[in-house]
Amino acid sequence: MNVTGIVFTNDASLGELTTKRTMASLPFGGRYRQVDWALSNLACAGVRHIGIISRHNYQSLMNHIGSGQEWDLELGEGGLEFLTPFAMGHNGSYRGKLEALDSAMNFLKISTEEYIVLADSGVLCAINLEKIVEAHAASGADVTVVVKDGICNGQKQLDLAVKVDADDRVTDVAVDYCAGEQYLASMGLFVIRRELLIELADRALSRAQYHFTRDVLTSGLRDGTLKIYGWRNPGCVWRLDSVLDYYNCSMALLKPEVQAEPEAAHTPCMSSIMSSDSPSTYLMETLTLPGRRLVRWPFSFA
Repeated sequence: MNVTGIVFTNDASLGELTTKRTMASLPFGGRYRQVDWALSNLACAGVRHIGIISRHNYQSLMNHIGSGQEWDLELGEGGLEFLTPFAMGHNGSYRGKLEALDSAMNFLKISTEEYIVLADSGVLCAINLEKIVEAHAASGADVTVVVKDGICNGQKQLDLAVKVDADDRVTDVAVDYCAGEQYLASMGLFVIRRELLIELADRALSRAQYHFTRDVLTSGLRDGTLKIYGWRNPGCVWRLDSVLDYYNCSMALLKPEVQAEPEAAHTPCMSSIMSSDSPSTYLMETLTLPGRRLVRWPFSFA
């Protein structure tokens, strides 16, 4: 694919769970780490040039990913690259995605791919990125945001929620807001042309604006300079925004409808931790449902 991937490691805090590691390397489902879903989605779509942006506590993340061979990726320039503060000349706290992208601007500028996929590590799903990029190109959108219905309920605060028309064109954006049921929740997954992203980031940063959703998407929609579309994900989605979410999503793995998720056939989740002798593997394979083992989705042994 003519795509470069950018994975944000979500350096937010989940209390004791993230005191010594970034959220991207937080275990989920036994042997897996949250970053495995973003990397697997990109790798299964044929994306080979991927940058991972992290600002602190990233040692366990680098240890887990290693050379990237489990995802058929190659560590190094033009392949899988760790965009850490020391590597990119920035050692402070990022105030938003745009500042994080600014620290990795050289990575974007030397890339040759036409499109950029921006992916958060805190939203887990198996998804066919090829379909999304194709839909983005066909729609003529400036930005495509992957969304999910049934999450917005007027009570849970989300970093981004959108309202769309009959053609799935975004008509309203709500940032850090408890949006109602008429809104669709963002999955932290965006498609945009590389040159447009660089242009938008440079313009916003020159005005001391650091947030992609609030300062770019909201203002672009308001003044009509950006054509934004939503792409509805029909499959299972896990948002790990809090310790309670982390617990509830972990328990959701017991549900048969989660195990039968159809999208996993196209996009299996791969991980560098594959030893069948590990304690987590034993745990996952001994939890059972009547007549079947617990998990083969989205935990594939590819």
